[in-house]
Amino acid sequence: MDTLVKEDARSALVDAEVILRDWPRSYGCKAALLGKTRALIATNLARDLPDCFSLAIAPDFNPRPCTVTWRGRDILKVMIFE
Repeated sequence: MDTLVKEDARSALVDAEVILRDWPRSYGCKAALLGKTRALIATNLARDLPDCFSLAIAPDFNPRPCTVTWRGRDILKVMIFE
């Protein structure tokens, strides 16, 4: 079932940005919300990103802190905090 959720989320990917602390620019990526507190992020930086960063998702691009809960080759699963 988790695989089905991930496949549905990939089809719902929207523009997003990864924002790192003390870094001068953000990184563009694609993301899909999996409810209020979880998201999938598609990026070629999945293995290089730190465990904690901020995620800004379209349409409002309001940065929210998050932590990585699962890491794949080009997909991250994160928990989002308010």
